[in-house]
Amino acid sequence: MRKISPIHGLTFFFLIGLILVTLIFKGHIPLWQSLLLRTLMLMALLFVLKISSDRKGKGDTFFNAFSPLIFIILIYESLGDLIQYLQPDIDSWLIQIDLFLFGVHPTVWMERWIVPWFTDIMSLAYLSYYFLPLTLLVVLYIKNRKLEFNESIFVLTFGYYASFVGYILFPAIGPRFTLTSFHSVPLEGTWITDFVRDTLNALEHNQRDCMPSGHTQIVLMVLYLTYRYEKLLFYVFFPIICGLILSTVYLRYHYVVDVIAGVAFAIACLIIAPRLYRGWNPKRE
Repeated sequence: MRKISPIHGLTFFFLIGLILVTLIFKGHIPLWQSLLLRTLMLMALLFVLKISSDRKGKGDTFFNAFSPLIFIILIYESLGDLIQYLQPDIDSWLIQIDLFLFGVHPTVWMERWIVPWFTDIMSLAYLSYYFLPLTLLVVLYIKNRKLEFNESIFVLTFGYYASFVGYILFPAIGPRFTLTSFHSVPLEGTWITDFVRDTLNALEHNQRDCMPSGHTQIVLMVLYLTYRYEKLLFYVFFPIICGLILSTVYLRYHYVVDVIAGVAFAIACLIIAPRLYRGWNPKRE
């Protein structure tokens, strides 16, 4: 562990776990050979980055610094060929938990708020998830705040991989698919809503990403990091993130219990990840 950077080390261990899961359950995974090959290719890319970072002056390149985000995207997409074959979806359990907590289906109850202009706002808020972490990291990188950048990208990478583990253990497709017979009001907006919905449906190969709510988890982690390192971004992000969390249920992507789990995952990651980062290689910084 001392011979690999903490940021790349996280990806290394997650890829090892992904390889083991693929081999153990290969009898249930139709595309297991393709999945295994893609994972090994990611492992090879990781070692190339390790070699380049060991060379003097090569470890601080923009690509190397932001490479964890590339791995996160590619690994997330690969989960679409894995999760659905490991165990049945647990949506029925999540639906029952929501009913126990609230006495109603929250996505059905929220139909009273549905108007096109508000749906557009919620769609944009939901879409901001893909830009908030990147914005924080780019600001830290441009300001040459290397220590803060390295710890932030490690903590966020840890959070993403933790959410991926949650998706594998608790597969669910969400109320937009399971509660269609209960929804009497369509989520209609303008071309903005249609563009966001169609784009995400086209890009997200993995549909079983509800439990926990990764949107909630990651943006709360981003909010904490902005509070620590970039107070101005904190005040800019705060109302956006509030809207984003609301949008996860309003747009029927998540059950409320998913959001609660996302909060719990965020807290756990913010407790564990910084300590793990500082303990991984204390002489590095």
